[in-house]
Order: sequence, then C-alpha cells, then structure tokens
Amino acid sequence: MNKNVCTEIVEFEVVSGITDEEFIKNVEYLEEKFHSKQNGFIDTELVKVNEHSQWMMIQHWKSIEESKEASKMMMKMPITENFRKSLNPKTVKIKYLNQVKKWNR
Repeated sequence: MNKNVCTEIVEFEVVSGITDEEFIKNVEYLEEKFHSKQNGFIDTELVKVNEHSQWMMIQHWKSIEESKEASKMMMKMPITENFRKSLNPKTVKIKYLNQVKKWNR
C-alpha cells in the first residue's frame, strides 16, 4: 500500500433549485456522518469555483485505496443520498493524486 497521502479532487455542478446554503448543509452532513468515519480519511475542503453552480471538494486520504473504497461505499449508502441527489451526475469529474512532497509554514 502506498504510504503517500492521496488528494482526491471532485469537480461537479449542483442541480438547479438547490441554494448554496442547502448544499453546504448537505456537505456538512456528509462529512460528519460519512466521510469522517471512513478509514484513511484526513480532511475535506469545499470550494465554489464560480458564482454559478460549479463546486470542488478537495479531500485528503491516507491512501488511494481508502479513498476509492469510500467513494464506492458512498454510492450505496442511504445516509449519503441527499448529497448524491444534489449533484448533476453528468458533471462529476474525479482525480486521484499521490502527494510527492509537502511543505508547511
């Protein structure tokens, strides 16, 4: 298993009719009830790409394997349904990146 941290970047648009506040609540629930309980989870950052409905979630995991396993489980779990229904599935793009080196302040 790779010992380097994995960065997972998920780009997507939310479906029309969902406000930013509603979407952020869906993500907060997802992070509290699902991601934070998964093996290898480190953290998540939610960013809005522009003033429209484009967003990104940037997650860090202890390994790519743990990240991919959590993604598989997320697609099946009833607890993640509100989040999944918030997304336009045709716009979802996922990238997995292995950390090579990190510098801190």
